Amino acid sequence: MPTLSIRKLANALIPDATPSAWVPGVARTAVERLRNGPRGLWVGGRIDLSHDGVSFTPNRLNQAFHVALEVVRIPFADIRSARREFGWVTGIVVIEHKGGEFRFRCYGASRVAACISEHLNEP
Repeated sequence: MPTLSIRKLANALIPDATPSAWVPGVARTAVERLRNGPRGLWVGGRIDLSHDGVSFTPNRLNQAFHVALEVVRIPFADIRSARREFGWVTGIVVIEHKGGEFRFRCYGASRVAACISEHLNEP
């Protein structure tokens, strides 16, 4: 089995991302307007893909700007499928797992989704 190791800057769609109280009202209002409907906010950070699974770590700016952002970890045993969807400038990777869906955008989304799918299909 070949080594699986991908690390990329990415934005993840976090459903419960909430601006912190110290963010000025005008900025908080703008963030609420940018909220992707009821689906959440795109949060900047880093995606790590390894044999253990997929994880998303928010960057320091977003950790300071939002209330209680957590690292997202999805073990490969929980992943059912991965696909790429269209996105302006960067593609979107959609991971379907036992708990629902996890979406993130990055450059090279097609390759990332293909690597996850290949790993899922390995014996």
